Amino acid sequence: MRLTRLYHEIFPKRFGTYWEKIKNKSNLDDDIKNITNAFIKSESYKYVSNFWHILNINNYRSLLEKGLINYGSTLARNYSTYTDFNEEYLIHSFDNLKDTPQIAFKGDIFKKQKNFNYKHSFAYNYLCLLLYANLKKTTYFNHLHKLNDKTYLGFNDPFITIDGTNVSTDKIISLFDLEKINSFNNLENVNRLLEFGSGSGRLSECILTFYNKINYVICDIPPAIYIAFKRLKLAFPNKKISLLINNNSKESLEEGIKNNDISFIFPNQLKLLNNKLFDIVIAIDCFHEFDKKVLKLYFRLINNLTSNFYFSIWNRTKNFYYKYDKIFKEIERLDFEKGDYPIPKNWKNVFKKNLIFPSNQLGLGYNIK
Repeated sequence: MRLTRLYHEIFPKRFGTYWEKIKNKSNLDDDIKNITNAFIKSESYKYVSNFWHILNINNYRSLLEKGLINYGSTLARNYSTYTDFNEEYLIHSFDNLKDTPQIAFKGDIFKKQKNFNYKHSFAYNYLCLLLYANLKKTTYFNHLHKLNDKTYLGFNDPFITIDGTNVSTDKIISLFDLEKINSFNNLENVNRLLEFGSGSGRLSECILTFYNKINYVICDIPPAIYIAFKRLKLAFPNKKISLLINNNSKESLEEGIKNNDISFIFPNQLKLLNNKLFDIVIAIDCFHEFDKKVLKLYFRLINNLTSNFYFSIWNRTKNFYYKYDKIFKEIERLDFEKGDYPIPKNWKNVFKKNLIFPSNQLGLGYNIK
């Protein structure tokens, strides 16, 4: 085992090599082929971690074997579907209910979820119930039924029915995220928004369900950018939605953003965009995955792109990063309270709040001068 691990450190797997073997498979559609080919040729591909290469090989295997239609119960576990979690994830969701009187629910709490074993079905179902009880204490509870089952449950996503409403963790967590973002910066006043790392597009869809006039730009990498693209086209058939991943001049990229309702771009394209192009930039549950060198790069870009930035991160974590031509890996601490995040000096923190779930995460809002 140690020899195998050392071998992969010295000769790490590369997704591009795997992609060459599968790129002509008939069960991959033209969108994922075009997106993946463009990404591998892009500057962004050079900066992904060894871990991403390994994870993405598994992600694409899942897409090949199970198809996008089963994303919600397979690949989604690498993004935002929780079937197993640490105790620290639950603290605030329990504490928030400690003074709440007994609540009666009608629901299929013992449902066996497709592609889940019984243990994971049990954990997922009870998490839905716990988050539902927390959402019920907010004004956003009244919005739950407005989220579209066609897309939130349309990829064989796990869910249970509580009090006649189909409930998934994606629906509720998206509403929690929306609540935090609105507390920081009212989206009624936003014309153009950039989201880093949208994953499946769960939050993008939630925001656009209630703030339909926002010009929305998503910056991500495959396969997430492919999944979100497919999902949002299904969710908003009347919107103009385009992949701008091959627009490599400032003029064509900004013109594309202006002329579309929802646009998709790669990270390396951000440096082409105009100063303060976006009213707000958001990044949910992703920046704690980067090392400090990459964070500095993104923070410099954000510094130019907007005056308002909201992101959620783990309170503290440790990430692997690579030195000496990526042969030897070291561990780098990221603890927000100890100043490990390279926040620029011209950023003013105006919003800081623990998340209900996962409870080990912070929601942070900054005004940028």
